[in-house]
Amino acid sequence: MNNRSDLIWATLGEGGLVLALAAIGWATKQPLIFASLGPTAYELVEQPRLPSARPYNVIVGHLIGLGSGLLAVYVLNAWSAPNVISTGIVSTSRMWATTASAALTTFTSLLLKARQPAALATTLLVSLGAMQTPRDAVAIVAGVLLIAAIGEPVRRFRLRQTQARPALT
Repeated sequence: MNNRSDLIWATLGEGGLVLALAAIGWATKQPLIFASLGPTAYELVEQPRLPSARPYNVIVGHLIGLGSGLLAVYVLNAWSAPNVISTGIVSTSRMWATTASAALTTFTSLLLKARQPAALATTLLVSLGAMQTPRDAVAIVAGVLLIAAIGEPVRRFRLRQTQARPALT
């Protein structure tokens, strides 16, 4: 944090992105806000210079996570295994689906130069069984596209704000 205005703008930016997605989800009765979009909002607002905050990385990274999770659940036949998040039970098929989806997400993200750390959270939501239905997949795609579309102007605003100041790490 470089100054007091960062406290205000980061808070409003991240809260605003989450509110926008939650409100659109509420209005459409769709789960458009989910855990992996929190770190994405953080990067868009607080780390706008990072490559992972750019629209390509946000969109492609999360889509890789979604696809990797669905593929691993399918290939390892984990569809009917208990949802780890709601039951606390890690079945063998979920364990391997989670491992495979994380590795595949990492490999494909690196290959396509679409690094997005929160994409690993998206793949875990799918492979752990929390979001694995076709409706969930549509909601993930819509949520990711929305955060990229709404977040890009916020990211550019924050870039302009931080342009004159060196980034603190």
